[in-house]
Amino acid sequence: NRLTVACKYGFTLIYDEFTRSRPEANNILLSILQEKIMGLPVGRGGDEPYLRVDPEFTAIFTSNPEEYAGVHRSQDALRDRMITLDVDHYDEETEIAITAAKAKISKDKAGRIVRIVRALRESGKCEFSPTVRGCIMIAKSVEVLNGTAKANNQIFIEVCQDILASETSRVGSKTNQAKVKKYVSDLISQHC
Repeated sequence: NRLTVACKYGFTLIYDEFTRSRPEANNILLSILQEKIMGLPVGRGGDEPYLRVDPEFTAIFTSNPEEYAGVHRSQDALRDRMITLDVDHYDEETEIAITAAKAKISKDKAGRIVRIVRALRESGKCEFSPTVRGCIMIAKSVEVLNGTAKANNQIFIEVCQDILASETSRVGSKTNQAKVKKYVSDLISQHC
């Protein structure tokens, strides 16, 4: 229904995480994006078997990289009808603001956490780059456990190690996770 309304009236459709849908579920989009025609169900009572898509209609699709769990590879035919923009991580100031707001902590505490996560990300030592979600998880966990974001706080060290080792290694390799934990410990010493 939302797709039909957007096509008919020239609205913008935002299709969040479209690669979580099976590829065949997105087939209807092929003719909408290429020929500007939407096929309509038979027996709906209208005269035309299709709807001409309003020229003002636009669509914005978001997706995670294909290596994420629960994500299907998008069809080549659909990708051929899109302009793809790869989005990188936020800048440091934005990550600090997001972490502070989501975890309800000071920007000073959030800054220490963000600097550790960014240093790990920039090191290239991880299978997957840690994200701002990791910052938020660390901040919330440390707060719940009454820890402090300081190099001499064991709670903080263990929380950082556990969250960042699991977030950056999808394989679950104990060797890789041990290396990441050691590196995180070094980063805490440098940045706190």
